Amino acid sequence: MFRKSKVAAFAILASVILATSPVVILAQGQIQVASAENFVKIVERAASKVQSLIDLIYANETALKTIEDVGLLDELEGKVTLYEDEGLVKLAAAQQALADSEYDAAVDSAVEALGVFRAVYSSIHVILEAADLQKGHLIENQGLLEAITRELQRIDRLREILPDETPQEILDLLADAEESLNEARELLFDGYANEAKSAFLDAKVSLSEVYQYLKAQAEESNAWRLRGFCEGLQERIRERFRYGRDQGIDFTGVLQSYGYQSENQFMEALHNRIQAAEVEQDFNIAMQYCEGISQMVQQMEQALNQEINRHQGQIGSGFGGSGSGSSYGRNGGS
Repeated sequence: MFRKSKVAAFAILASVILATSPVVILAQGQIQVASAENFVKIVERAASKVQSLIDLIYANETALKTIEDVGLLDELEGKVTLYEDEGLVKLAAAQQALADSEYDAAVDSAVEALGVFRAVYSSIHVILEAADLQKGHLIENQGLLEAITRELQRIDRLREILPDETPQEILDLLADAEESLNEARELLFDGYANEAKSAFLDAKVSLSEVYQYLKAQAEESNAWRLRGFCEGLQERIRERFRYGRDQGIDFTGVLQSYGYQSENQFMEALHNRIQAAEVEQDFNIAMQYCEGISQMVQQMEQALNQEINRHQGQIGSGFGGSGSGSSYGRNGGS
């Protein structure tokens, strides 16, 4: 009897990595939110790797028959049950605890799930070795199945983040990629590894166009944010100049100390720098421009404020002197 259900075995690399992770996290005494979330995600990825391997085992009738012939099919079924009834249950408890912000409990349950996964992994690989399946195409194809699964999961996330105004052609590309990935999965289960790889690569081509669209959207969004930031800097320095004019303050000396002959010349230089930032294709370089613009404005703003304070201080002293003289006159007349 061949049981067609989703089952698990633990990938050896994940086993080595995960074996030390809980010690590092728990030794901190107080489990931080990010640490708990990251650890649960690692255990989830481990379960996914396990799932892909056993999916391949149960999709391969020859492999199952070989395992049955060496008398280990019941043992395999027992390990599958252990994984499902204990490992997945503990992982679900960890996920629920995480959702409830119970971070200590989340890590505790994840550690228990990990222990089950590790034990199941070890036992299943003993079974595969006994059936002489350890080095066959069954194991080699696990990496491709995992890659297919990851891309299908990414498609789900892409559908969540694509903007409402996404063109239909982009949505069609996403649908084509999903169809190719599902085809690749079926081909792999049917033993057509080369055809599965070809379908997988077709999906990647379609997804690359979707990613290019998203990148363009992100760059456009970043450009808008950069433009808004720069406009805010412009308005801030304009306000300082405007305030000075209203107060009758001459900023010529301040401007000349920075190499500008007038307010207009400074604002033109500022405008040119902003334009250079906005047309820069590399957003990281644009941000460097932006930092320079910010420093330029901050320096001028500080100098203007110092001149405003100096001017207001002179006015205050003048008022104080006038008031003292008036008072002295009244006292002297009395």
